[in-house]
Amino acid sequence: MTAKSTVAIPDEAATVSHPRWLAAAVTLLAIAFCAVLLYAVVTMNTGAWVDGPAPIVVSGSDWIPMQGSGRRDGNGFVLESLGVDGAAILSAKLAPFQAKDFPRVEWTLDSAAPPSRIFFVWQTREHPKRNYSKPLQWLVNGVAPLELRAADGWTGTVIGVALVVRSDLKAPLRVGSVRLTSPSAAALAGEIFREWGARIALHGYSTAFPFDSERGHNLPLLTAVAIAEGLAMAAYVLLARQRGWRRDRRVLWAIFLGGWVLLDLRWQASLWRDVVDQGLPFAGKTSEEKHRAADDSALFALVEKMKAALPAPPARVVLFCDNTGICSRAAFFLYPHNVYQASEWIVTPPDPARLRTGDYLLLVYSRMVGYDPGRHVVVWPDGGTRPVDEIALQPEALLLRIR
Repeated sequence: MTAKSTVAIPDEAATVSHPRWLAAAVTLLAIAFCAVLLYAVVTMNTGAWVDGPAPIVVSGSDWIPMQGSGRRDGNGFVLESLGVDGAAILSAKLAPFQAKDFPRVEWTLDSAAPPSRIFFVWQTREHPKRNYSKPLQWLVNGVAPLELRAADGWTGTVIGVALVVRSDLKAPLRVGSVRLTSPSAAALAGEIFREWGARIALHGYSTAFPFDSERGHNLPLLTAVAIAEGLAMAAYVLLARQRGWRRDRRVLWAIFLGGWVLLDLRWQASLWRDVVDQGLPFAGKTSEEKHRAADDSALFALVEKMKAALPAPPARVVLFCDNTGICSRAAFFLYPHNVYQASEWIVTPPDPARLRTGDYLLLVYSRMVGYDPGRHVVVWPDGGTRPVDEIALQPEALLLRIR
């Protein structure tokens, strides 16, 4: 008997060399990320590769109130009240320009209680009797830039622009500069990198929104990473199929985690910068000095002036505010007084009949109740009144005492 020799049939897939999984993941993610950036730069620029037209800048002090009232404040305009029909219009004089050359409008607006309905309005030489408009979107740190297209009516020759507010103005609105930009490809790429490297500002909230402000970026980093990951994964699957590789799940997981780590590294770097920048103003200072160095130092100084007119604690104080955040901070500054917060939509004003003689009413940026200085009475929205004495008055606040 002779033994039959057997020959092993080689696995066809094993004859094809497979790249190292980590190197493949990093390479594919890097190539996809560069492709996303290149596509954004090519499609978003106005046609010039290096030099584009200079931006059109409207200073905040150049705004002219057509309806509503306000005042100039340095290089800005502070809108304080709406017109008789519940709207405010701020206009600016500009030399005519081609709309297609300036598709992006960047705003500088600030308000303690941002109005919900605010619009950018423009007129064109081709249609002088028609007003085009587009609403502005508020983010955590301001207003998102507007990306204007022909579908919005941003065509032809623009001969005038305006800002229109059509909602309750619960707090003054400060209008700063406005920039109409026409970036070249090189300038756009530089601006994208500047936006990605910008610090994610913390605003003292218990919850941070690290990606909220990115909605106003030319190409948000989160969006770029997500698209790059999808492209890199798809490219790996196609390459594995064409070249006969056995698909390695580690490559897909490495691509996903690589994008996650990139976003987290940026967030951690921003946090460390905030630790340094936020720590320096408060280092070695007393509690009062820290309050005066904080972002809400103006509110602290205002409440301190009102607090100085109150008797020794604990006095009964009814605090009226139109903004819930301002009301919470002002109540904190008033402690250890016995404070009742009346904030619009959250807590209704107390019944005037339940107030006692000697109770205090403090109005901070509020129109929830009215005050008649001629009759020395405070007037509730339903018509109820109580006689009061005026204790302290500031442009932003009023302190009254129930008789």
